[in-house]
Amino acid sequence: MRLTTPSAPVDVAALVPELAGQGRTTVRLHPRRGAPAVTESSMGGPLLWPADEAWPYCEASQHADPSGVFGRVAMVPVLQIYARDVPELPFPAATDLCQVLWCPTSHEPDHAPVLHVTWRDSRLVTGVRTEAPEPVESEADYLPLPCVLSPERVREYPSAWTLPESLDERIEDSGWSYQYHLSTAPGTKVGGWVHWIQDPMPMECARGHEMSHLLTVASREHDAESGRAWTPLEEQHLLGPYQVPELQEPADITIGDAGSMFVFVCVTCPDRPVETIVQHS
Repeated sequence: MRLTTPSAPVDVAALVPELAGQGRTTVRLHPRRGAPAVTESSMGGPLLWPADEAWPYCEASQHADPSGVFGRVAMVPVLQIYARDVPELPFPAATDLCQVLWCPTSHEPDHAPVLHVTWRDSRLVTGVRTEAPEPVESEADYLPLPCVLSPERVREYPSAWTLPESLDERIEDSGWSYQYHLSTAPGTKVGGWVHWIQDPMPMECARGHEMSHLLTVASREHDAESGRAWTPLEEQHLLGPYQVPELQEPADITIGDAGSMFVFVCVTCPDRPVETIVQHS
């Protein structure tokens, strides 16, 4: 089903001319519970993974008992995105598929999963793995339910955390909250501005290159307040005084204290290294 974000309740750039030219396009992925196939973009769905390719495991020391047993935990699928659905991703040459997995347990210091990203050419995958290995340990909060995606391009503006307080106050005089209603799109998305929950944190790769926001994996697509502006038109009849899990938490994940994982990529380095930042509500 196609999902459509309503138009912004006010013209932010007109209201605050200082924001003119700072709009960016993000791709809201709109995960919704379903039964995606390996040939489809998905969240928590099956991956187009070659049968003869090793599955990624987390080998953090926290997984081993004192005798060293169970030192490896199979990672689980989080996102699979085909270039035909979201060409905005910075796919390396000769690739058209981005696969994101994580270790389904909390790790220090962020109290969040460890992430793994693979880029591949889907046309080269002939034999497909039929089942992913089961992790020997996991936390329910980090086992996403299978969801189909409905990518949508929307315009957004920088997080309120990056603005001078005087600008934020001028916007609130309009009767709308800049952070909740007019700035960055909440939820799981690709590119655009980071929906910071706390102070922004610039990212550099190990070689000192500035990294770009690749995608966000969010605990919630929106909360009660941000849902006033960001709930798709097709689903607004579902809004009410109570939370609708299938709408607001479709993958049924909770990152830390209902936070988000921001994934950054270095597009300068050929191997596309990634780093993550987790912020909690």
